[in-house]
Amino acid sequence: MKTIATLAAASLFAMGASVPAAAAGPGVYTVKGSNGESNSEYTGTLTIVQTSKDTFKLTWIIGNERYEGFAVGDERVLAASFVTKGASGTALLVEDDENEGGYQSIWAFKGTTTLGYEMISPKK
Repeated sequence: MKTIATLAAASLFAMGASVPAAAAGPGVYTVKGSNGESNSEYTGTLTIVQTSKDTFKLTWIIGNERYEGFAVGDERVLAASFVTKGASGTALLVEDDENEGGYQSIWAFKGTTTLGYEMISPKK
């Protein structure tokens, strides 16, 4: 089945069709985001480590804050929970076709109604 998918992708490429780039999965990324409120932009890093076929450990460093997370999914979509200093939340990371090898993410802390967002790009 994998061979058929590879041949199909190669055929599309040969015919001039664009094939979306897959997210990079495990690795180190730069993060640009917002807490969902005005003037709440931030930058940092995200490290993704694959812990099994379908599970991942995520570590965000934003300023002097560390957020530890656990995710299920694959390299294209990750559903994550995270904690930091007594607070917890959830995040959804989805591959970003316009940001080669990266993700777009939405997230929220438990008990809030405001969504944050992040653009996650492979660190160069």
